[in-house]
Amino acid sequence: MTERAGRARERAVVVGAGPNGLAAAVTLARSGLQVPRHPFRLARFGLHALQPAPLIAHRFRTEAGRGLFGGVAAHLFGRLSQPAGASVGLMIIAAGHRYGWPVAKGGSGAIATALAALLTEAGGRIETGAPIRSLDELPPAATVLLDLMPAAAAALIGDRLPPRVRRAYTRYRPAPGAFKLDLTVEGGVPWRAEACRRAGTVHLGGSFEQIAHAEREVSLGRMPERPFLLVSQQYLADPGRSAGDLHPVSAYAHVPHGYTGDATAAMLAQFERFAPGTRERIVAATATSTAELERGNANLAGGDIIAGANTPLQLTMRPRAALDPYRTGVPGVFLCSAATPPGAGAHGMCGHNAARSALRALGRA
Repeated sequence: MTERAGRARERAVVVGAGPNGLAAAVTLARSGLQVPRHPFRLARFGLHALQPAPLIAHRFRTEAGRGLFGGVAAHLFGRLSQPAGASVGLMIIAAGHRYGWPVAKGGSGAIATALAALLTEAGGRIETGAPIRSLDELPPAATVLLDLMPAAAAALIGDRLPPRVRRAYTRYRPAPGAFKLDLTVEGGVPWRAEACRRAGTVHLGGSFEQIAHAEREVSLGRMPERPFLLVSQQYLADPGRSAGDLHPVSAYAHVPHGYTGDATAAMLAQFERFAPGTRERIVAATATSTAELERGNANLAGGDIIAGANTPLQLTMRPRAALDPYRTGVPGVFLCSAATPPGAGAHGMCGHNAARSALRALGRA
């Protein structure tokens, strides 16, 4: 997909198919570095975030509290005991307490639709169904932003990419994979815990120790017997997704990168562990393997839905060590995918930041 924005003499082309690409296009079309409002608090937060997750978990007084933190920490998609293993969990739990956990009415596609509307309103144009395999296939543009994984960006740019950048992009480590399961459940999931019956998102894994063990196994390339699951019941906030007493429940399990097996049985066993009788309520089910995720979106290679492993190095320097990680080393070409800071998440900040970098290069920010 390409999104074009801006005046003809300063036209920008964004290559990709995700919210970061749309966010980048919107930022360019609507066109400063922002200084943190509370720099000392941010620095204090950073010192905690650099710690392994178990050190933060042990500060919770109850097993339930430690398990709750384990669920958000598992969004790291990696070994929780590594340095900075607490970072993703602290960010999510802080944002959740301050702002809540938003649900897009009508489904997550509504976010992309809203961004696309902003882009077209600002004069941009969207083209789909035209895969781009080389920069030479793009129209002349002052700026090109790539909403792609680093290896895909390297292939697209070709020989123009500086060797040092090519080495970094091709050595960029992928994350573990996701195995997705979409269910239609009559009457909803019969959770033992009443709070889970009211939650739009449920982190399913048990105690902190059980979650950490499952994540360690996945990071070592082994499928755990009890995988960590993220379960979405967003119909609770958006009832229009349901049909009478039939409710959509989706879940994905953390699995090894490129996992070729079927995680359905292990995932349903986790449901039964915390919600006995779930199987009897399932009216329909659709499983999506890591390979099928990749076929649907080449950026999800091996089922990697977070655009690269959150190792200590890649958490702090993604996709490479550089003062401006969005620059590719080719004038006018920038990387704007979730492989750039601040990393994965349906927030578009990677694209926004990349667009700000491009505007600075154009002398417009």
